[in-house]
Amino acid sequence: MIEPIAGTVEQCPFCHKTIRGTAEICPHCGAERRFGPTLRESLLTFAVGVTAGPVFMLLIGAGLQLAALAAAIGGLIGFFIAHSRHAGDRWMKPPDKP
Repeated sequence: MIEPIAGTVEQCPFCHKTIRGTAEICPHCGAERRFGPTLRESLLTFAVGVTAGPVFMLLIGAGLQLAALAAAIGGLIGFFIAHSRHAGDRWMKPPDKP
C-alpha cells in the first residue's frame, strides 16, 4: 500500500483521526471546514454595532440625527469586525447525532 505524503494529511481537531489536507468535511465525525464568519457571528457583531453607537450618542446628548448616523457606522464597523476576525478557515464542531 502506498503511504500518503506527510504534507497532504492532517488531523481532525475534534476526532483526531487522519484526514486529507484538502478535506472540507471530516469523513469520521462530520466536522466541517469553514471560511469566514457564520451568519450568526455576522448578525451578532452587526447588531452590537447598530445598538452601541446610537446608545452612546443619545447618552452624550448628541441628538437623533447623529444617533442614526452612529447606527449606520456602527453596523458597518460590526460587519467588518466579524469578517476580519474570522478571515481564515477553521473547523466547526460536528452536528450532534440524534
